[in-house]
Amino acid sequence: MKGIKSYIPVMISLLISIVVILFIGIKSSNNYPNEIYKVYVDGNFIGAIRSKASLEKYINNEQKDLKEEYNVKKVYIPNGIDIEKTISYKGKLTSEEEIYKKIKQEKSFTIKGYVVTISKEDEEDKKIYLLKKDLFDKAVKQVLASFVSETELENYIKDRQPEIKTTGSIIENIYLGQDVSIQEAFISTDELIFTNQIALTKYLLFGSLDQGEEYTVKLGDTIETVAFNNKLSTQEFLIVNPEFTSANNLLSVGQKVNISLINPMLKMVVEKEIVEDVEKPYETIEKEDSTLYVGQTKVETEGVSGIQRVTEKIQYINGEPQEAFILPGAEVIKEPINKVVLKGTKKDYYYSGTAPVTSGNYAWPTVYPYVLTSNFEWRWGKLHAGLDISGCGMGSPIFAINEGTVLSTVSSCADVGYYGNSCGSGYGNSVWIAHPEGVYAVYGHLTSKVMVSPGEYVSKGQLIGFMGDSGSSTGTHLHFGTYYGGTQSGGGTPFNPFSLY
Repeated sequence: MKGIKSYIPVMISLLISIVVILFIGIKSSNNYPNEIYKVYVDGNFIGAIRSKASLEKYINNEQKDLKEEYNVKKVYIPNGIDIEKTISYKGKLTSEEEIYKKIKQEKSFTIKGYVVTISKEDEEDKKIYLLKKDLFDKAVKQVLASFVSETELENYIKDRQPEIKTTGSIIENIYLGQDVSIQEAFISTDELIFTNQIALTKYLLFGSLDQGEEYTVKLGDTIETVAFNNKLSTQEFLIVNPEFTSANNLLSVGQKVNISLINPMLKMVVEKEIVEDVEKPYETIEKEDSTLYVGQTKVETEGVSGIQRVTEKIQYINGEPQEAFILPGAEVIKEPINKVVLKGTKKDYYYSGTAPVTSGNYAWPTVYPYVLTSNFEWRWGKLHAGLDISGCGMGSPIFAINEGTVLSTVSSCADVGYYGNSCGSGYGNSVWIAHPEGVYAVYGHLTSKVMVSPGEYVSKGQLIGFMGDSGSSTGTHLHFGTYYGGTQSGGGTPFNPFSLY
């Protein structure tokens, strides 16, 4: 018993020594460097954490709703959050929960996806956010199907287009007319992120996801009249109403149709070769006849148009034909029969007859053959007040459709313009002529070699200029517009030039 007591002071001294060593060790540990992570929101420090991975794990565990909404396995730190690794001796740490709450108040979390960047002329690049990369390819193909038939597209992709033996068409090329890039990125969930093909296709075609405007069909409506009255071209109507296959399809009274304006995000370019049979017009030949009085005429032979087979190269952008080119060497299938008109030369002072009325007979303003690339119709929400006649070639002659007085001319624009160039009020080098019966005509996009002057009186069929590409133009063509009662800026009312023929 005495031996045990003798060890008690030694044991107490040993315990005291251990406590002192532990205290000194704990105190001295604060003098050693520690690895921590400082968190910044848009450059503002909000706290420090022990582990970046722990914060990422905490965020992912908390954001169950986002994972369910987008059907993803992981949610990431928001964009604009910087986490810097540093060494600290006395750094005060913040819990992951507290950092998470601060971030959540300031920023939206991100998910992994893809950013599509589309270059736009004279506009900022457009960005579209996708969950999966293949969504874009599928949607682009669906948009293209709005402008090209499914059979044509399938045959082009599989390189099995039928050979043109007589008439027909083939697609020579399909491509996007602007730069498009796709990159993987962390996308903020406050952006519009597309997760399905249908919504993306609609967005690429209309530029928004808004509900389309509807029209209720009335008695007497046709596809052409409904389209025109609602500022759509017939082609646009068929695009937004894919259940119709042709402008000749019938509408039912009370039927609902879509009259939304399309606003494509992409420039879908389709280049075609088309072989078709077109009219070869007859000429009118006048012969003097001494048995008819002066001022009298008589048709000896009625004219009959012929047929010629032409090959055309046409470029379409989003279904709208642009510049066309007719290859030389058209094959004549049927020769025309010229019209022969007898013109009286006999003079009889007792004759008091009246010369026949010839007004209303208008000449065509270009040579044949030609390609009509735009009609008198609504296009992209704006009335295209005239006809675009193409295919005749740069420098081909332009004729006055009837006699009349030249009101104004423009010949100072560059021969080759570009879309958006307003030289000559958009028509570039141009001629305005006042024709009989209150008809005013504009001949636009000519070359700078204009052949008439203001105040000059011209005859029907007289050469007034040459086909060009000046002003706000998408390629070589003639813009031929007609107005009643005045010029475009003088209060005239536009009408379809075809009504003159």
